[in-house]
Amino acid sequence: MHPCLSEFPSNTFYEGSLQNGVLVSERERHELSLPFPDASQPMMFLTCNALEEMSSSGTSYLNRGEAASVERLVTAMLRAGLRASQIGVITPYEGQRTHMQVYFDTQASLASERYEGLEIASVDSFQGREKDYIILSCVRSNEKQGIGFLADPRRLNVALTRARFGLVVVGNTRVLAKQQLWHNLLHHFQEK
Repeated sequence: MHPCLSEFPSNTFYEGSLQNGVLVSERERHELSLPFPDASQPMMFLTCNALEEMSSSGTSYLNRGEAASVERLVTAMLRAGLRASQIGVITPYEGQRTHMQVYFDTQASLASERYEGLEIASVDSFQGREKDYIILSCVRSNEKQGIGFLADPRRLNVALTRARFGLVVVGNTRVLAKQQLWHNLLHHFQEK
């Protein structure tokens, strides 16, 4: 992965011992015009304050506003020249995964074939695999319920370490920052 992407996981989960197998020059994409605030740091946090809701299953959550934001990000990446197969969308909630799949099938901005190969999956199903670009949809956005298993450091570690070239996290900063690990991650994003 790009060394800037491994910095937080290395320092937080591996006491600084995580080693990169590549140089920064091997993980830069100068030919692409992607919406990162700093091209030398291909990571960003996109704040989305849309409220979560219970999915139709009654056992999971979804966030329609985040789904729309993720679609806009994926579309921008496709327009910048990426193939859909280079992009992974990760979410910890099955309700969000299902909703985003339907959203891309029915409401996406480009022709449906442009999105063929886009993988939308759970954190657990991405374990041990990578994509060039990862978008993490956090889903949780509420005043009192907390962030559920987003607070699990192992799942966060997996989600943050799947991207080779770039990472975008979409979520509600005010809600996430209440949990210390996420507060630290948001501070890291702000510094970078």
